[in-house]
Amino acid sequence: MHRHFSLVVTAVLTGSLLVAAPASAQDGGGRCSERLPDAVFDTEADAGPVTVYGSGVSQPLLDRYAADWGELVDLLQSEMGGLDGGVAVCVFDDKLPIDAEALGWPRNQQLRAIAFGDEMLVVVSSWLIAEAPDAGRNGLLHIAQYQVSGGTYPEPFGNEVKGWYRNRVDRTVEIVHNGFVRQNSGLAEPWGSFPWTVGAMVDPLLWNPELGYGGGGDFANFAVTTAGNGVLSDPLASNLGSLDERWRQTLFDESGAIPGGSKGWMLGLYLTIALLGFGVFTAWWTHRQKRLLEEKMQDVVWLDQMSREAHEREAVRTSVAVGDRRRNTRVRRRSADPGGVDGDDGDGSPTGSERGPRRDGVSRRAKSADDPFRHPGFDGDD
Repeated sequence: MHRHFSLVVTAVLTGSLLVAAPASAQDGGGRCSERLPDAVFDTEADAGPVTVYGSGVSQPLLDRYAADWGELVDLLQSEMGGLDGGVAVCVFDDKLPIDAEALGWPRNQQLRAIAFGDEMLVVVSSWLIAEAPDAGRNGLLHIAQYQVSGGTYPEPFGNEVKGWYRNRVDRTVEIVHNGFVRQNSGLAEPWGSFPWTVGAMVDPLLWNPELGYGGGGDFANFAVTTAGNGVLSDPLASNLGSLDERWRQTLFDESGAIPGGSKGWMLGLYLTIALLGFGVFTAWWTHRQKRLLEEKMQDVVWLDQMSREAHEREAVRTSVAVGDRRRNTRVRRRSADPGGVDGDDGDGSPTGSERGPRRDGVSRRAKSADDPFRHPGFDGDD
């Protein structure tokens, strides 16, 4: 009897353990296991009141995601609320174990992120590791807006609020604001009004994180700065139309635009065109003067060359002209007197007999033609 009793007790305990094992595994995934019972979540981390569960994701990577989302969770809890009550983020290493087509996602397209506002659950894929943080942020913002409004959060303003929180986490609030101010430069009047409260949020929210999320965020920043955090938690009770008008006028005023049309940009344009024209004219004029100077120098060189060639031709012509036939017109042709020399023989050798007394005893024909030049006064010596 004792032996049979022991076997019964052992069987009951074994069955209890077998039944408790799946329940324990399901409790380990929290809301993730409740929504996705077939998935195994082997890592876990905390992001403030939000719990992050990982399926196939290493603990260091999951801790990194939790730290990133923790900053946003702190901001939302202090300014808007809506993340109490066991919000969970389920992170998968690749595909999401959900029938995306049944949720309205296009067939043959992978779904990477889902946010269930009513279930307070965010499901993301870390297939693109760098995009997973943005996916978690967008999902947490969706849940917060859904919880504070009961699913009636106005979609345009909700998207704007998401952009504002994105800018704050990325530290780009001032940069975005300056961009909006520059867009108003040169306008004749402020932008037209925008219907921030038209349409309501859609739940669940399905998207791919690589496409980005959130609007500009500058209007949300102005609204909160002007009217307080109540605009975030209850935007329908706030006068968003009046805030929008003041925001648009502020951007217009900060841009330095002139009511009725800014003419300052036209003066700047004219000055720019004038400076460009002056620069082009100066470059052309300098090039033209340089060309004229080069042409003048070429003319001077050419004239000098022509002058030298003309002198050379004249010298050659004169040398050829001076020959046996040249005669000095100033030399009077007459018979030589006894005591003189003969007439002008031109460039030729003296001909005929020497006139006058023959003192050197050498006939005239025997003397060289240049004898008078080589021996000046020879005939006069005794």
